[in-house]
Amino acid sequence: MSNRNRGKTSKAIASKLALTLAAVAVGAFFVDPAFASGGLTSASTAATNFNTWFYSFVGILAGGYLTYKGVEAWTDRAQWSDFGIACAKVAAVGGVTVLAPWLWAMFTS
Repeated sequence: MSNRNRGKTSKAIASKLALTLAAVAVGAFFVDPAFASGGLTSASTAATNFNTWFYSFVGILAGGYLTYKGVEAWTDRAQWSDFGIACAKVAAVGGVTVLAPWLWAMFTS
């Protein structure tokens, strides 16, 4: 590897390190207000609200993706097997949210 490529690699590492440190600093800045504004109950409520919002958002995206694939198949731009594969992918990704906690509980007990 030439010295010129090493410089690019070290710059990329330094850039990623700076970004990581900035993210940690921002996170540390917002931790105090979270604890000061109600503690664990407030944080649990916020996490539950975020969880509900996130799953709703991802569900809407999945529905849009399946609609897009369905319209593609309906207009003969894709085969119906592509739509079936898309349905299987969405089901597999959605199933991970149920499968992961079940496996965690199985292996920790």
